[in-house]
Amino acid sequence: MPYPRIRRISLATLCLAISGAAFADAKDDAVAAKCPAVAAWTEKMNKAFPALSADGVERDNKAGGFSDPDLRNELRTRLELDQRTRNEWIASPQDKSRYEAMAKVDKDNLAWIKARFTKDGFPHANAVGLAGVNAAFILVQHAVDDVPFMQSMLPQVTARGEAGELKKGDVAMLTDRVLRHEGKPQRYGTQYSGTNMKDLSAMKMDPVEDPAHLDERRATMDLMPHTDYECALRIFYAPAPAPAPAPATSAAK
Repeated sequence: MPYPRIRRISLATLCLAISGAAFADAKDDAVAAKCPAVAAWTEKMNKAFPALSADGVERDNKAGGFSDPDLRNELRTRLELDQRTRNEWIASPQDKSRYEAMAKVDKDNLAWIKARFTKDGFPHANAVGLAGVNAAFILVQHAVDDVPFMQSMLPQVTARGEAGELKKGDVAMLTDRVLRHEGKPQRYGTQYSGTNMKDLSAMKMDPVEDPAHLDERRATMDLMPHTDYECALRIFYAPAPAPAPAPATSAAK
């Protein structure tokens, strides 16, 4: 079974990773229409780093030969649940039950990855494939209830990035998240916060070091300019539109 298609955008304590059909496709269409530079940047990155593109990861999936298929399958299962509950919450962010469902999944995943990764380390691609490494990264990125654990994983995530098993942007994202939870300014501008998910105008970038050179630092980590990132961010975090009311019907005579 292939891994779900993944997109990631950070917001404060969440790293949105949208997968699935209609919801994700609608967001993609909106980004393409309103943030055309994002599509151009994505195409450029796919050409520069084909192994980590969606097609490259799929080729890696088909090649198989991974040394720990059980771990790979467990990561896939946990990622799918992570993604499903996040999709449901982002579509209706004022629904408390959906937020609680997502938080429960995060708590369960944190307990599992902490026990497994503390003992065996962050997985390598030869064990779980590129998709498995990516799934492991997302689960670590969502482990915000245990900052010391995230801190302990950062050197290993950095090493996977240096080995070409993760995108440098993933390393930047976890770096920023750890810095913010340490009470420090972020470095690459991946972390945003907002007080009301229905009011995206309230969303803003968390404090960042040396903001005048932010895009220069982002470029070193293969991240798009922050204005394009923010454009996409506001679209991905926009709640799903309310369904149109049913047309009124006349009473039977």
